[in-house]
Amino acid sequence: MKTEKMITVRAYPVEIRDERTGEKMKDTIVLDKAMLQAGAMVGLGDEDIIFRLYNRKGYRVLEIGKPVKADLSVDLEQLYREQGAGQEV
Repeated sequence: MKTEKMITVRAYPVEIRDERTGEKMKDTIVLDKAMLQAGAMVGLGDEDIIFRLYNRKGYRVLEIGKPVKADLSVDLEQLYREQGAGQEV
């Protein structure tokens, strides 16, 4: 039986700086629609969420690019088996 779930995401290209070393780098952060909606409920925009996530890890966001929207299909059974999440069902 197929157990697939569709997840709507936005992928943001970002430029960040490691505050510990000063090193600048490019990265991509992928946020799902539910996370963005939850942030909006408390008054946070996409950029606010991105800044907070990177700041928690010790990075400063220098620039956020235009997001790419996508719908991803996740096969839950396959993922479960790959992650070794438990015994055979």
